[in-house]
Amino acid sequence: MKKINSIRGMHDVFGKEYQKREYVKKVFIKLLELNSYIPISTPVLEYSDVFVRSLGTGSDVVMKEMYTFEDKSNELLTLRPEGTASIARAIISNGLTQKLPLKLYYIGPMFRYERPQKGRYREFNQIGIEFFGNGRFYEDWEVVNLAFKFLKNLKIHNGLSLRINTLGTSDERYNYIDAIKKYFTSNYTILSSDSKKRLERNPLRILDSKNEQDIQLINQAPVIYEFLKKEDLDAFEKLKDMLTKFNIPFYQDPFLVRGLDYYNGTTFEFTQKDNKNFTVLAGGRYDNLVKELGGHKVPGVGWAAGIERLVSLSEIVLEDDKIITIAPLKNEFLEICLKISNLLIAAEVKLELLYMFDLKKCLSYSNKVNASHIIIVGETEAKNSKPSIKNLISGKQESIDIDKLSSYFK
Repeated sequence: MKKINSIRGMHDVFGKEYQKREYVKKVFIKLLELNSYIPISTPVLEYSDVFVRSLGTGSDVVMKEMYTFEDKSNELLTLRPEGTASIARAIISNGLTQKLPLKLYYIGPMFRYERPQKGRYREFNQIGIEFFGNGRFYEDWEVVNLAFKFLKNLKIHNGLSLRINTLGTSDERYNYIDAIKKYFTSNYTILSSDSKKRLERNPLRILDSKNEQDIQLINQAPVIYEFLKKEDLDAFEKLKDMLTKFNIPFYQDPFLVRGLDYYNGTTFEFTQKDNKNFTVLAGGRYDNLVKELGGHKVPGVGWAAGIERLVSLSEIVLEDDKIITIAPLKNEFLEICLKISNLLIAAEVKLELLYMFDLKKCLSYSNKVNASHIIIVGETEAKNSKPSIKNLISGKQESIDIDKLSSYFK
């Protein structure tokens, strides 16, 4: 019979790798809870319109990467490819627009059909924050500052660069898109094949091209700042001033765009210093997203990061918890060992009850799992209710009353 494997780009996670991911989540949650953000969880499945209307029909996610299918009610459903659109929908569905300012954080799996590679999988886990408020620059500052603190808490910030830009309001962005579309159209023959396709669907995405011949054109392309209003430029300057005052280094990149249509205003990315194509954390402002999904206009800004990428960059050292093993030497001594187990677990002692009924095998296994002690219960120990305790580090062995075991291991 043919062996059934996991789906390409989707992985089983266990042991140390699982624990490292949990550590990243723990660091993330602690920081956000201290800053009065509250958790939110949305369904993995949404109506496809949630993403088509918000991400843009010309985005790579909608065009090529969404897992979309028709259910038995003939409804088009999509496995969640990102978190922000789902949360915007949840705000509308639950009437949360009346509770502004609203500071949220989330953790969960996302799904995108793309070529699996290092740090990029078809099922990946994401953490993120969303700040819905009044659209002022200090909200942008807060989320960027939290991103920097989070990366610093993981001790990976020194290997990363912060790139920032502003895309202005929607009207200004559309004027800019027209300008760069004309510019790239006039250089159509020089464009790469991928950028020729993007020219019709989403010209902004050309600015994200990694193709060398495209990069030369991009460097000569119109700059968005020429199209922005004074108040937008002033807000961007205030954000940069705050970053400077609080010693958060950044690089201003006039060609930094995000690949989703809902972005406007501030955009930012933390990328590897030696590989700017490897994005670790990214986000920006999306003032029209809630309105585009049928709600009121509620300005928002936030960011997201892939847990797998964070783990790959973090040197997370997990301390091995010393465990206690319990070894009944015969089946009839199992009952007293279960009693010992219950007592120690109630005292929050980490342990493992062994069912090998053979001292040599129990000692071998205990050494294999790096146990600190083994509790041995044979005929004498069971009769006297005084199990033998062997310290597997020092080799010392002694007998202890069952009722004193909890205090002994404490």
